[in-house]
Amino acid sequence: MRPAPTVEETGSPESAPKAERIPLVIYVFALSAFALGFTEFVTIGLVSAIATDLNVGVDRVGAAVAAYAIGATIGAPILTALAASWSRKRLLLAAMIVFTIGNFLVGLSSDLVPMLAARFGSGLGHGVFLAVASSAATRLVAPERAGSAVAVVFGGLTLALAFGVPIGTFLGGIWTWQTIFMGVAVCGAIGVLGLAFLMPDAKDGGEPRDALHNLVALLDRRLLGAALITVLAYTGSFCLFSYISPLLIDVTGMDAAFVSTMMLVYGVAAAIGNVVGGRMTDHLGPDKAVMIVLVGLAVVLAAIWLAVHSVPAMVVLIAALGALTYAAVPAMQARVIGIAERHAPKALAAAAGLNIAGFNSGIALGSLIGGGVIGAFGLTATAIVGACAALAGISALILQRSRKLKRTGA
Repeated sequence: MRPAPTVEETGSPESAPKAERIPLVIYVFALSAFALGFTEFVTIGLVSAIATDLNVGVDRVGAAVAAYAIGATIGAPILTALAASWSRKRLLLAAMIVFTIGNFLVGLSSDLVPMLAARFGSGLGHGVFLAVASSAATRLVAPERAGSAVAVVFGGLTLALAFGVPIGTFLGGIWTWQTIFMGVAVCGAIGVLGLAFLMPDAKDGGEPRDALHNLVALLDRRLLGAALITVLAYTGSFCLFSYISPLLIDVTGMDAAFVSTMMLVYGVAAAIGNVVGGRMTDHLGPDKAVMIVLVGLAVVLAAIWLAVHSVPAMVVLIAALGALTYAAVPAMQARVIGIAERHAPKALAAAAGLNIAGFNSGIALGSLIGGGVIGAFGLTATAIVGACAALAGISALILQRSRKLKRTGA
């Protein structure tokens, strides 16, 4: 999902990892990352079921998506920076314990308010874990295996992001939503045990361990500007996608059983889009790749607004939305890391966390705005409002590019 961090020396040559195989604990990271991503997006596929069970509107249940994303937004850059003096093992364990308890409490919820509080708490753990896990993985393998280690970790997350919604929609027709969240809590508990027994408790080196240094880096206007584009892109996408199930059922007229298939189409397209986005970033550079994604999002969301009553058109457009949403991930992450390497090279982890925060705050903002739009104008209006958010992202990128060209004199 993001480029592998620079591998730094962690000790004497004798202490360097010599095993050729990737350690088992890194697969524990991947399982944990899958649970993190799954619980974030499974709620989207369960919106209708949760709304019916709690006897509230789907617009209010959308706040459950937002609450988790807000927690991840705070956790990724801020809590990670504040806990700079902690060992990675301690920080990862704390993150997964908080995440596991939060999902367990969601599974026990019978009212919306305690559910939202538990979602927020589990989101805090999500943000911290993802901001730390990749750099921890690189220190558990020999330098030449660092990229493979990070790929394993984020392979779990990518699978969850692509297939969390379709799996959740399918399971929602078999189990109660409480059972699904309890299952996520069990995965989290397995992750905790795996970390406790398999994660080496070694001192970390190379990165600044000063919380103030990391917090100050988060205020760099260039990094904030890059993260703003991530926020706008995901606000646009999730303004609509947070409510995709009721939109397809109530407006497009799809059969509820077909919606789970539609979510699978979205997931497959998202997985393909993630790969294509990475290659596009490599060949064109992050700025051009981000611009292509933003323009694509604006066009697709506007087309959904126009073609919302056509089932064949919506099949194509929802697939395109999935591909573009996840093509944005490597492009935007590479752009933020590139800016950090030039302007805040000693705070790359904090910068990566800032973009994770941008991703999740965009999801939160999109869910909240979408809920308000539904209450005022109906489900279909989420598409055109989402397109406007993507257009705002295009404007911000053009402005940032023009300022960069003026500074460099290019």
